[in-house]
Amino acid sequence: MDTATLLRSARHRAGMTQAALAERARTSAPTISAYENGTKQPRADVLFRLLLAAGVEPTLVPAATANARYIDSYCDALAEHLRRDGAVLDQAREELDQMRPTANVEAWRWLLRAGPNAVVAVLTSRDPDVRGLKADNPFARLGLIDEDTRLALVRNAHAS
Repeated sequence: MDTATLLRSARHRAGMTQAALAERARTSAPTISAYENGTKQPRADVLFRLLLAAGVEPTLVPAATANARYIDSYCDALAEHLRRDGAVLDQAREELDQMRPTANVEAWRWLLRAGPNAVVAVLTSRDPDVRGLKADNPFARLGLIDEDTRLALVRNAHAS
């Protein structure tokens, strides 16, 4: 939902006119009108104040970037490949031996020892704190996902 629609919807749900919202939020009715028509964009703090004045308690939820969506969908595809072919774990272990030692490499060594369920759990996790580990996985270098599929995942991530 865009800012204009969000603000207009909040004001309507509160049963307020633009003038009433403007008075309560300490701004002008023409400014409210400009925000609701999309000709002006309120700063985040102003939008927060306007929503509170309309009786809405805003909640901030981080949105995934296109890069994060790509990592998630790419790792989902890797996990599906791993489910079909467990021998990929041996290839990943060999790949880890070629990688520069880092905390993520050590984490992947541990996960590979823990087995396929642990690996799939990490690859399919949506926890933002796991995204760096997912991005630095030993499977990406094995060519498990063909280039056409990878490019389609990139396009889909940017489209959503």
